[in-house]
Amino acid sequence: MVGLFNKTPIHFHGQREIKLEKRKNLEQLMQKRLKIMMIVIIVIGLIFSLKLFSTQIRQKDYYDAKLTQYNTNTFQVDAQRGEIMDRNYKPLVQNKTVICATYYAVKGIKDEEIDAMTKFLMKNVNVDISEVTTRQKKDFLIMKDEKYVTSLIPKKELNAIKGLDSEKSDLTRLQLHYITDDILKKKLSDDDIKYYKIFYAIKSCTSGSSVVLSDISIKEASIIGEHSDLLRGIQVTSDWERKTTDKILKRTLGNLTTRKQGLPSTKKDELIALDYTNDARVGTSGIEGQYEDILKGVSSTYSISYDSNGTPTVKLSQEGTNGANIQLTIDWDLQKKISDFIDKELLAHRSEPFNDHIYCILEDPTTGDIIAMVGREIDQKTGKITDYSAGNYLSAYRIGSTMKSAVIYTAFKNKVIKANHYEDDTPQGLKIAGTKTKYSWKKGLGHLNEVSALAYSSNIWMMQVIIKLAGGKYQYNKPLKINKDAFTKLRNGAGELGLGVKTGIDVDSEALGYRGNAQNAGNLLDFSIGQYDTYTNMQLATYATTLANMGVKITPHLYKSSFTYDDDGNIVTLDTYQKKIVDDMSDQKTAFKQIRAGMKAVIDYGTVSGQFKGFPYQVAAKTGTAEDYTHSGNTDYPNHLLIGYSSVDNPQIVCTVMVERQKNNNSAPSVWKYAVSQYFEKYGYKK
Repeated sequence: MVGLFNKTPIHFHGQREIKLEKRKNLEQLMQKRLKIMMIVIIVIGLIFSLKLFSTQIRQKDYYDAKLTQYNTNTFQVDAQRGEIMDRNYKPLVQNKTVICATYYAVKGIKDEEIDAMTKFLMKNVNVDISEVTTRQKKDFLIMKDEKYVTSLIPKKELNAIKGLDSEKSDLTRLQLHYITDDILKKKLSDDDIKYYKIFYAIKSCTSGSSVVLSDISIKEASIIGEHSDLLRGIQVTSDWERKTTDKILKRTLGNLTTRKQGLPSTKKDELIALDYTNDARVGTSGIEGQYEDILKGVSSTYSISYDSNGTPTVKLSQEGTNGANIQLTIDWDLQKKISDFIDKELLAHRSEPFNDHIYCILEDPTTGDIIAMVGREIDQKTGKITDYSAGNYLSAYRIGSTMKSAVIYTAFKNKVIKANHYEDDTPQGLKIAGTKTKYSWKKGLGHLNEVSALAYSSNIWMMQVIIKLAGGKYQYNKPLKINKDAFTKLRNGAGELGLGVKTGIDVDSEALGYRGNAQNAGNLLDFSIGQYDTYTNMQLATYATTLANMGVKITPHLYKSSFTYDDDGNIVTLDTYQKKIVDDMSDQKTAFKQIRAGMKAVIDYGTVSGQFKGFPYQVAAKTGTAEDYTHSGNTDYPNHLLIGYSSVDNPQIVCTVMVERQKNNNSAPSVWKYAVSQYFEKYGYKK
């Protein structure tokens, strides 16, 4: 019995025991996690320690370089631009070296320091303000006394812009609007302009560099160098400015932007993509623009690093290369001589009220080289003469009878005539019903073929042939029906020779000329004698060159080559222009043979034989007189033209002269003879 009750007592777990057990398990879990976390922290700490060791010791140089880089700015300086020479390497556009005071941005510079620097420079250096614009002066006045300038604006207008997103820009616009020239004179002295020119140049330069003063003297440069402690960030540097030999050809040579102007807005994105900086100088027109890629060079790169005071140190990072030079086809001496000769002609005929321009081109028909391209313009009121060489390709005129060679070519091409085609130029003239009778310059020139028709400049012969081209049947004082495609045929024929189409000369802009819209019979007859469409003198030169080449049409050009110099100063040619043949109509041998014979006959016994009597060179030419009644009522003040080449069988030079509106004179033959004589005297003559 006793054994039955001798057992271990049964223990029952209550809520308290359960909680204690859970806490014990949780504490064990936390201790385990804490140990794991401590291990992880120790491992991470070791990793960071190793990384820090690597950064501070093993990669110290790398990160020092990075720190320097982040504390350094870079900027570019334009390389010397290539120069432009004539065909004999005479300088036409050069670089003038100038000494400058250049400011390299100082970090954290205060207005008080800028003020002190500005006043020092004003006192010791000549500050040129001749090129400060009115807009800049207005900006300077706003800087000087913005409160006064704002007071000029009516309150109504000020209230209207308050609270607008554009309030700041609108305020500036109104301030500029209400500053008049009189206010500038009263409120802004020359010293003010000098002060703010310098102050603004420094203050607005927050990175990189800015030329504060240009073209300073050596003495002024020395003063700046001696006071570098006062003029923090300002250093003496050298730069270049573009300088042209003469105003002759200025428009054709073209323009260059200044640093202040920077990149032209129309090409800014394109140029920045080509690694130009915003203040880079770039050619915008003429030869400067056309051959920018050759002339520009590669900019030098500089770095600016700063000390703890924000004072910059400038170092050359990458040296640039100068641009290549360009040799033009122009002979400057001939250009100048012909210009002077034309000036005398313009002055001698001041009584001619509409004789504003005379043009002359010399072209080498074997290459397309433009040897001279002269255009002179006179102010009839003052007698002042200026250069307008660009008018040779920008201004178009009716060309009169110089058109007639194109008529003959077109007639042969379209099989309207064969060699020795005769028409009668009678005293009766040619009359279409309802129109005035048309005559040649002299009534009744007789029974003519294409050669004598050119020699005597027969209008009637040309009109009879053009009527045939148009499928018409002429009867005196009767209506005349024509096929209007004759206009297209004549334009196509003339265009193949060089008239009425752009020549492709290497300039940034070229006029096409006017093409008449009306297409009745009378217009076609006028067209055949050069009294309808208009053409430039450059088109006439291409036309005459094609005739000289017996149908081979080439592109006229001003670029001849690009070059540099070696260490000994010898010319090293980089590139040479290759002749461009645009079209070849030389299969029309009969047409060009007869045209040449006719142009030679013009000189031998034709319309200009008297003026060329005794001229020592063989010439084939064609005269032209184009009526013009503009602003002259019923009085004709015609254009006079002479185109031709020499010698006849071995053309060395083509010359075209266009004289605007002379009534009682004709300068064309004398200008033509002078230009060609000057060419042969210099380069020699071959029969």
